[in-house]
Amino acid sequence: MTFLNTIPLIGALVAVVLAVVVFTSKVQGKSARAILGLIVLFNAHNLMESYFIYNDISWPGLGLSYFHYHLIGPLFLLYAHTVFKIPIGRKFWVFTFAIYTVVRVIFISLLPADILSKPDDYPLQFMVLLLDYYVAILFNIGMLLLSFLLIQRVRLAVQLDSREKLNFSWLKSLILLAIGTYIAIWISGVVSFFDGEQWLFYEKLESMFTSIFPLFVSFAAMRFPVFAVTGDYKDLPVDSEKYSKSSLTMEDADEIWKEILAIMDDEKPYLNPEYRLNELSVRVGKSLHHVSQVINEKMDLSFSDFINQYRVKDAQALLTSDRAKQVTILAICYEAGFNSKTAFYNTFKKFTGQTPTEFKRQQQA
Repeated sequence: MTFLNTIPLIGALVAVVLAVVVFTSKVQGKSARAILGLIVLFNAHNLMESYFIYNDISWPGLGLSYFHYHLIGPLFLLYAHTVFKIPIGRKFWVFTFAIYTVVRVIFISLLPADILSKPDDYPLQFMVLLLDYYVAILFNIGMLLLSFLLIQRVRLAVQLDSREKLNFSWLKSLILLAIGTYIAIWISGVVSFFDGEQWLFYEKLESMFTSIFPLFVSFAAMRFPVFAVTGDYKDLPVDSEKYSKSSLTMEDADEIWKEILAIMDDEKPYLNPEYRLNELSVRVGKSLHHVSQVINEKMDLSFSDFINQYRVKDAQALLTSDRAKQVTILAICYEAGFNSKTAFYNTFKKFTGQTPTEFKRQQQA
């Protein structure tokens, strides 16, 4: 048994342990943990089946990992959407994933059951299976790349400390490294497409890399605080939450709330697209967690939604003013404190049920 043949087994066992850590952790919300845990378990399943194939071990259900191999990238995109609150057009992507999954399941189900153990008996079908496999790799690459690009554009509600900045940098770097690795594997696989022995060698190399990178990415992802994205008190770890609640009285909360409202009305800091919870807490003179807690308890909103609510109200006022006849909606977007048209449209519809264009047209009717 060679080293490359053994690596998948080690990777699978480590992945199972990490999955348990992910599922039992309290660092992020249940949805985020469930998605990330599923990614790790899928990875463990892929590695375990690779181990069986490389070592000629028969196993009931061998080959089932092919049915979900293409879902690693999409699941990470869904994780990024859940944690970083990134708008991704969820209905479109869910529909796309569902259709592609159904097509793959039907296609793989029609192949001979022993095709993996006896590829020489089904040369044409095996080549088609390889083509499907390479398409699945490209699909994962595309989704990971999209996740990276969207994470790059995330606007954090809280300034990161040095440790959090390092974790965030590691997360993005590891995603890029995983993308680069998958691309290299895909290219190598295509080059060796008509050479069965070379194909198997590159498959073993892939197992070695996929034993490492997804685990590191998952670990880095779990260490990034959701609170930094939303500024929402509910996203704080349990120990921080206890600390905040134990030291904030109702009278203090009322005073903080009055101060927050006065700052919002008089100074309009939300017009700054980069305005963060840290700046508001300094202005109020209270801890970052206490300010977030007050906003959450008074409005049932995260800091990001609280600030965006003011921006939407300003945008509504601008869209119903004479100025709306002189400037574009994009100009109003920036005047109201948004930093992109996409964020403006998504947030505006979230709070009003209409796009800015629909709202403006209704007001002019």
